[in-house]
Amino acid sequence: MTTTRPPLPEFITVQTTTDSPEEAERLAQAAVERRLAACVQISEIRSHFRWAEPGGEAQVGNEREYRLDLKTTVSAVPALHEFIEREHGYAEPEIIMLPIIGGSEGYLTWVRSETDSAAPTTPSGPA
Repeated sequence: MTTTRPPLPEFITVQTTTDSPEEAERLAQAAVERRLAACVQISEIRSHFRWAEPGGEAQVGNEREYRLDLKTTVSAVPALHEFIEREHGYAEPEIIMLPIIGGSEGYLTWVRSETDSAAPTTPSGPA
């Protein structure tokens, strides 16, 4: 049996979490400066999870975290993924990719232009 997948959307929101507002700000600023994301929103959240350190027993915990929602294009995702893995403070950072299946044309055009490394850097744009 042959299965087909729908084509990937052009626009993606990548989510990751971190344990401090300072790291969240650092990651957000660097991702935008490097044109890996057009916009990053930071939200304070509470995470509940089960986690085991290597060789240890799994424990249930909950912590305050900071979620970053990075708006980008599918073509920028590999570099953004590598950036998060390299720069993140967690040994195993959460990296979740959510498709953006639609949006305002002007906003999505802006996301495309801000994550295109050939585009000129401009200080203005929607947040």
